[in-house]
Amino acid sequence: MRRSTTGTDARVLSFAAVGFHGRGWWPRLTLAALVLTTQATPAPAQPAAAFVDLAPEFASAIARAVAPASAVRITFAPDQAQVQAEVVRLLSARGIGSVDSGDALPVRAVCSSNLRERVCAADVGRTDGRRLVMITRPRSAGSDADADAIVAIEVRPIYTQRRPMLDVAAAGEQLLVLSSESVALVADATVGNLGGRIVATRPITTARAWPRDVRGRLGVAGQNFEAFLPGVTCRGTIAPFTLVCADENESWPIGPDNAGIAPSRNTFSTRDGFTFYEAAPVGGSRWLLVSDRSTLTLVDNGRRTVVPSDPVEHAAGFSDTCAGSSSYLVTDARAADVNADTLRLFRLIDARLVASASTATLPGALTALWSAAGSGPATAIVHDLNAGRYEALHIALSCAR
Repeated sequence: MRRSTTGTDARVLSFAAVGFHGRGWWPRLTLAALVLTTQATPAPAQPAAAFVDLAPEFASAIARAVAPASAVRITFAPDQAQVQAEVVRLLSARGIGSVDSGDALPVRAVCSSNLRERVCAADVGRTDGRRLVMITRPRSAGSDADADAIVAIEVRPIYTQRRPMLDVAAAGEQLLVLSSESVALVADATVGNLGGRIVATRPITTARAWPRDVRGRLGVAGQNFEAFLPGVTCRGTIAPFTLVCADENESWPIGPDNAGIAPSRNTFSTRDGFTFYEAAPVGGSRWLLVSDRSTLTLVDNGRRTVVPSDPVEHAAGFSDTCAGSSSYLVTDARAADVNADTLRLFRLIDARLVASASTATLPGALTALWSAAGSGPATAIVHDLNAGRYEALHIALSCAR
């Protein structure tokens, strides 16, 4: 990769020392970033996702400019939310959290391009301690700003335990773990310590008899959370850690309107009686539902269309991805004579699924796959029969161009 010369970097740093303040910081930062590549004729505007392939190198440059385990407040130009989300995710993997707090170290960033190069630059810190970090990449001859991104499945372990679990959810810096018997509060669950430390548990009290394949889902809102099981709804608080359960059936937070899971069953039903197993968001008000017959049905404003596919037990949707406006679907596939499932990636075009080359082998059998609200990663629960444990994973998409 071609990098800027030392002399050019010095000119950019000198320009950046003027400072970036107020509501119009990103035009000035863009100008500073493009000092080394200014041309008389501007390049065509690029879509918001056009700089996502620069995110890994850009995140590394930002990480080198801040202290380890720091908390930062990252701000991009308004039209670059997808690049920001990818940089935030990559920094988090390095132990640098992104928070919306005035005490956090400010990182003001922007990406732009002209006819020769694409540039991402960030103003890191406050006043005298500010630093400008920048990465550049030459535009290849004949490159198309609208070229499709190369999208791949990314799997990240987040927690593991011997006992069965149904779902996990972040609760600040801690983790909620749901089983058919209890909700546990876990601390210190990190990439280097997947087992974490259970600091408290609360039992799920009910007279219900669970179905053979019991399912459960967690929902967190600030210091409050809910746990949903077939015919049972529990409500609790994080601090103090409390939990109260009732034998009642409510709509689960899975996206489309539903009547929950009835006692002794493991499928959902819509208000008009359509039965489904999982729901994958694919943009707008559209959903791909995994029916109880392992087929996919596209629901668009109440209209249902069967989507041709191989038999599917689990599916997660990604409608707001680094690939711009494209919608993607991750589904499961069982390998013959192997106690492990494989994830497959598809792009949804109209009502057709177009297979992508990316696959990911899981460490066991997939027992649950829950899509996230918004652009967050999906949560997968896997039973590793060989190791005798359950693992919770985050499933996301990564992009390159």
